[in-house]
Amino acid sequence: MPNSPGRSARSHAAILQAALDLCAERGYSAVTMEAIAQRARVGKPTLYRWWPSKGKLFLAVLTERLGEPYFAIGDTGDLVADLRRWLHGVVDELTDPVLGDVVAWVAGTAQHDTELATILQEQIDNLLSGRNQERIGAGPRDGQLASLEPLLVEDLLVAPLWYRRMISGRPLTRAYADTVLDTLLGIHGTPPSGTAGKAGTAGTAGKAGKAGTAGTAGKAGKDETAEA
Repeated sequence: MPNSPGRSARSHAAILQAALDLCAERGYSAVTMEAIAQRARVGKPTLYRWWPSKGKLFLAVLTERLGEPYFAIGDTGDLVADLRRWLHGVVDELTDPVLGDVVAWVAGTAQHDTELATILQEQIDNLLSGRNQERIGAGPRDGQLASLEPLLVEDLLVAPLWYRRMISGRPLTRAYADTVLDTLLGIHGTPPSGTAGKAGTAGTAGKAGKAGTAGTAGKAGKDETAEA
């Protein structure tokens, strides 16, 4: 007799929780599919029928536990604030002692597991490249970002965070994420309305003042020469 939908859902949730708990206790590399099945109290055939490998199982853990709040940029009407909040979330998860470990191992495993890489792209990257690029694309219309390829903006923001987590080992903090965002905005951001005008006015006034001063000084010099 096949399992009922309710029982399958409970077993599904129990497996994901067991995987996460064991990862917290032992670390990703020490967790086995057999241990997960035993902790979740399900048969190994059931476990392997749903997830044929550990990498695919933990990818399910990531997508269900993190979901859109982590992978997708929100939309409050303020793109800069939304990007900052999103990057803070990425930092929080990459530095989480459990989920950060899972993220790193899944990403690493996908480098030599083509099937896992395909699932990773379909379930995560496609979500990013769709909704996130649409959100970033609103930047030029809202006057908050220069007209750049949205995918490039996303890469420029996220890549430094991943590099610190996966390669350099240097501190990965929200403050660093702020620096990355502020640097991008400093180079490619759109200045607030009126900034250019004020700068132009100030420059004109400064030039006029200097010209006036130079003219007065020159005239005074000529007068003194004539009197002598």
